[in-house]
Amino acid sequence: MSMRYNENNSPRVKVVYSQMKVNGKIELVPLELYADGSLKRIEV
Repeated sequence: MSMRYNENNSPRVKVVYSQMKVNGKIELVPLELYADGSLKRIEV
């Protein structure tokens, strides 16, 4: 498995999920958590 990095060259720590309201429904949205504390939404 290859390591993923963000634009600041911080390695991804893990994938986390956040609840978001989409079209009136609560959905879990996957986010990548990086070592510098930044989050990036995973586009599928």
